Amino acid sequence: MINDEERGPTRMTDHKGDLPASLQVYRYRAGADHVEAVIGALEADLPHEDLVAHAEEALNRDTFMCYAVSQTDDFVADEVCFIPQGDRCDILSIKTNGWQRHHGDHRRSLVEILNNIAAAVACGKLRILDAEEVTAETTEGHDAVSFDIQDTADLQRARETVDEVLKQAGLDDINRQRTILCISEAVTNMLLHGGGRGTMTVRRLDDRLRFAVADRGPGLNFLNWIEPPSTGGQASMGYGYKIILDYLDAVALHTGPAGTTLLLDRLTN
Repeated sequence: MINDEERGPTRMTDHKGDLPASLQVYRYRAGADHVEAVIGALEADLPHEDLVAHAEEALNRDTFMCYAVSQTDDFVADEVCFIPQGDRCDILSIKTNGWQRHHGDHRRSLVEILNNIAAAVACGKLRILDAEEVTAETTEGHDAVSFDIQDTADLQRARETVDEVLKQAGLDDINRQRTILCISEAVTNMLLHGGGRGTMTVRRLDDRLRFAVADRGPGLNFLNWIEPPSTGGQASMGYGYKIILDYLDAVALHTGPAGTTLLLDRLTN
């Protein structure tokens, strides 16, 4: 795929600096005259015709494309990434809500995070799911074991049980250790940023084990990815997010105000 960086349409918005930065994902289906919201909500001031045009171009060229979208003061620019996916195009952006990276700030930039997410989607390591897709995929296969997760003790018990499930599936030591590490990263993130509790379910599919980590928190807040939470601890889903994408066979994500679900797949044959 070819990476294009071009200057695209401008968008005029009111800054709301008290809101956290958030992921917005829209989807264009070939032949449609509109885009639909997958994560976040469609904004009235978005240049919808331009989004459709750029999505069609990305599909026709089978090319990942990236545009800068100016804010009101023309100082902070959001990026919008167009990622062709067969007969549809996923459109990713991080809504900054006026968040800026200041001089001397060594935290990860939102643009860097967006580019990493977009690259993972483009190479097939990460799938973005809408509400219907996540419901279907969390019920696929057969339920092997489920856990309510409220604290680190629950996580430890889940790790031990998952290790036995992985042994029964015939996974070698390295892949067992990597899978458990990824589950620990996802669950720790849930405990720190996903409302402090949730569930983890292991499902058996024909060719894989699927670990569904779900919370009922407020959805992904990207400031959690670049600075520690106010309650203490370390920023999560930075290095840990990279580990999850590198070590697992497939990852899927759905997030919104009703919570976040991560599907972590490990092939078994």
